[in-house]
Parts: sequence; C-alpha cells; structure tokens
Amino acid sequence: MKHNIAIITTCATLILLVFFLHEFIYMKWVIIGVILLFLIIVAIGTSFIQLNYFVESINKGNNKGIALTFDDGPHAAITSQILAILEKENIKATFFVIGNKIEKNAALLKKIDTEGHNIGNHSFSHNKLTTIRSTKKLKEDILKCNQLIEQVIGKKPVFFRPPFGITTPRYKRALKQLNLQSIGWSIRSFDTQSKNKEVLLKKITKQIADGSILLLHDTQQITLDVLPDIIQFCKINGINIVPLHELINYQPYA
Repeated sequence: MKHNIAIITTCATLILLVFFLHEFIYMKWVIIGVILLFLIIVAIGTSFIQLNYFVESINKGNNKGIALTFDDGPHAAITSQILAILEKENIKATFFVIGNKIEKNAALLKKIDTEGHNIGNHSFSHNKLTTIRSTKKLKEDILKCNQLIEQVIGKKPVFFRPPFGITTPRYKRALKQLNLQSIGWSIRSFDTQSKNKEVLLKKITKQIADGSILLLHDTQQITLDVLPDIIQFCKINGINIVPLHELINYQPYA
C-alpha cells in the first residue's frame, strides 16, 4: 500500500512538473532528482522491515513482557546450548530456522519443539539472491522450508521471517498465497557482527521495553555468552520473557 502511494505520488509530481515547469532550464535535473528520491524511498522501504513498506510485519507485541527470537539455526553446537539455558530458566523462545539446515539437524529441531519452543520459517536457502527471484521461485523456497519443518514436528508454521529483513512486493504475494505471517523485530542485536559481549549487552538492554521482539542468532558464540546476562537483566528489572505468540496474540501454527 505504501509503495503504491509512493508510485502515484511520484507520477503525479512528475506530471505536474512537466506541465507547469516545462520551460524551466533545469527541468531535467528536477525530474532526475524526483526519480532518485523515489528510488531511495524504495531502497529504504525494502531494507527496513519495521516500516511495513511492502509487507505488513508484526514488529512489536501489544502485551507486557518481551519475546526472544533466534534466527539462522539449527546449529548443532550453539542451538543445543541455548536450549539448555532456556530450559534452566524455564523460558520459551521462537526459532526461525533455515530449511537447508534441517536434514542434518532434524533431531535438534524436534528437541526445540518438544521443549515447548515455537518454530518459524526463515526460508530454505537464506540467500540474498532469493529476494530477486520470481514470486513462484520465492514461494517454492518458502514452502520447501515449511514442508521440511512439518515433516519433523508434525506442525505447519505460520510465522515467517524474511532473510536479512528484506521485503519486496514478491514477498507480499508469496506470503499471501501461503497464508504466512511476516514477523520482524523491534530490537536488532547485530550479534553476528559484535565482538564484545559487554558492548552487546548494553546495546540490547538499553532498548528493552514491554512488547519488544528481540532478534538474536543461535549460530554465534557471543549470543550464547550474552544470553544469561540478558535473562538476568530482565529478572532484576521485573521484565517477563514470554513466548512470541503470547506477546503478539497470534498462533504460530496452522
């Protein structure tokens, strides 16, 4: 919807410029400027999932507490250790898994489900080139991941998190056809880039508030190291860590 408004606004602006300023000496540069501005808006809308520019994502909950979400697993070593921490603290999280990692980690995926955590779709290939594929190819990629998850846990995920947080009109069409709900985040930890645990912890905790959806990755040692401190911070400050579906009032499986 926002993209359609941007297109209409840009076209209307160009028509008005041509009509009223066609004799203006710098007219062509004005038109180029308007087109460039449009392209910048589209690029920003594509890259920032919270803007809901192309796809209506759930980026924050309406209830008290926060939700922990982990992307890019299952990871044979890190995921299992994260599960141990969560079990010890009696915390339920949501794991957005990559389909091409499921076959080698099927038992781990089963364990995630058995221990009461939710499992979401994070595409099969998790490739940046996926975003420029046709709607048909994109749909096939997402569906393949969903089918593999269902084969292992016997449940059909409804939650989908776009790889890299990139959205396009093709994602919108594919998700609509597959009846999936895009899930974003309100806190992006950038734990895949962080080198210092204390800096990462401070960055995350200063953003935590009721309704926060925290994006982490169960593929990083630093995430494993900082997780107990995040949990402890929430305990000290009376912040409940709740399952994602409870935070957003949306069921995770069809």
